[in-house]
Amino acid sequence: MKKLIFAIITLGVLIGLTWFVSDLMNAKMVDYAFFVGLIVTIVIRLFTSSGGFASNSVNLSTQAQTGMKVTGTEGPITVTQKSFSFLVSLSFTIISLLTTVIYYWTEF
Repeated sequence: MKKLIFAIITLGVLIGLTWFVSDLMNAKMVDYAFFVGLIVTIVIRLFTSSGGFASNSVNLSTQAQTGMKVTGTEGPITVTQKSFSFLVSLSFTIISLLTTVIYYWTEF
């Protein structure tokens, strides 16, 4: 139930942002849906990531100062570990890209 609520909220935010940007630019929603989806997907990914170079360097610095080894349970990231909002946003981005390509197919 919680995942469904997050999916509806994320989808509502994506559609609302797309509508706002397209209304602001006086254009169609299909023109900006992919870009809004891409930006939101990147932002969600950045804020839900478990770390990377920055947290590894902090761990190494802590190890050097204390002499204690920092152990972690890092492994490959699976789909179940990802944020559900990220997956909804990624799906929106892919669907909006396909919709844009189909909509403008005669222009290519």
